[in-house]
Amino acid sequence: MNFVIVLSFVAALLALVAAALALVGVRAVRSRAAAVPELQEKVKILEARVADFEKKLTEMTQPPRQAPAKKAPANPWDDFLADYNLLAASLDGPQQGQEACDRFFALRSLKGLICLDPTAKQDDGKPAPKFVEVGQAGKSNFWAWPMGKEDVRYAVVPNPLKGYTKNLHEKSGMKETFASDYAGKDAARIQAKLPAIFTATDGQWTIVQPGIVKLLEE
Repeated sequence: MNFVIVLSFVAALLALVAAALALVGVRAVRSRAAAVPELQEKVKILEARVADFEKKLTEMTQPPRQAPAKKAPANPWDDFLADYNLLAASLDGPQQGQEACDRFFALRSLKGLICLDPTAKQDDGKPAPKFVEVGQAGKSNFWAWPMGKEDVRYAVVPNPLKGYTKNLHEKSGMKETFASDYAGKDAARIQAKLPAIFTATDGQWTIVQPGIVKLLEE
């Protein structure tokens, strides 16, 4: 690699010397041909070519510009959330939708959750809805995506095939897990604007930060 760099430098230096000699020769011709319009015109053309060559030589000897680094996602769940919303928007019918959900669930190594008691509280009286894992995507109301092997945090989104219903809102932990624009009217389609953040320690699932979902009209 060093030899290539040295060779390139020598070549560039020789080219620069040649350009300088050419410029000296051009200027000598100009001094002898001051009274000859045709020669004066040729001298101007040669000077322009030499100037152009010097510019290109300078550009060639400059170090190459590094490509800008790819911008990292602002949040670790950004790619997952984008893929989830694409899936939710593409669901077409219960059967085809379930197959697509099962594939996504397995591909992303998700965990299915249901809320057994949305009104449960901690010993100090603070709300602590009780969630448990279920093995199949179709039987769950929530999907939990692990943020990393050593991370106990999960990004949690609703099961997109179940939409958003009054029962999910009032009795199945949805309103405790997500802020939404629900106003008493069920919606078959939803969009997750922000996942809820859970921690899972020794089988105990805890809401750290509620998410945000938007109900979509058909």
